[in-house]
Amino acid sequence: MPVVTYRRRLLVPALLVGAAIALSGCGMTSGDRATVLPTDGSRQTVAPSPSVSSPAPTGAATTAAPSPSAPATPEGVTDCGGAPVTLGGADLDLVLSGDCPSVTISGTDLDIDTTAATVGALQLSGDRNELDAAAADSVTVGGQGNNVEADSIRALTINGDRNGASVRGALDAVTVSGNDNVVSAARLGTVADNGQRNSIAAS
Repeated sequence: MPVVTYRRRLLVPALLVGAAIALSGCGMTSGDRATVLPTDGSRQTVAPSPSVSSPAPTGAATTAAPSPSAPATPEGVTDCGGAPVTLGGADLDLVLSGDCPSVTISGTDLDIDTTAATVGALQLSGDRNELDAAAADSVTVGGQGNNVEADSIRALTINGDRNGASVRGALDAVTVSGNDNVVSAARLGTVADNGQRNSIAAS
């Protein structure tokens, strides 16, 4: 009998220890399944919102559509717009259009085209400038080596030397003060020559 009692006392603690180990193992396994979550975000995918457009990449080239209401303007053309205009500089090609009540040109080696403009008074100074005009009320030329071509001029005044003027139509009046100037016109009006070696004649 004492042997049987001893074996029962050993068996009961052993059973209790085994049960405790089994229960603790189950608790750890269950707890692990419930609490372990990915923390690096590598398996998470965020879909972009359909209401927000993606921004353009930095530095990407963009092309602006031209305004349909903006007319194309040729480079180098200036519309006087009914206001006085002053042109200057050197080695330039300049074109005027529109209503030009007065045009003042001062510079060197300028090529000026006013055939598309309505010109009132035109004053040209400087050296070696070329002017092509349709019609003008008055043209005054100063400086040296300038050349003027026009359809018609009412009054032409030349104050420098070695200038030239060629009028394809009527030149109503010309006054020359200076030397070695050449003036010709298809129809020549009154002439006042106050210099030397000037040539003024009808062509």
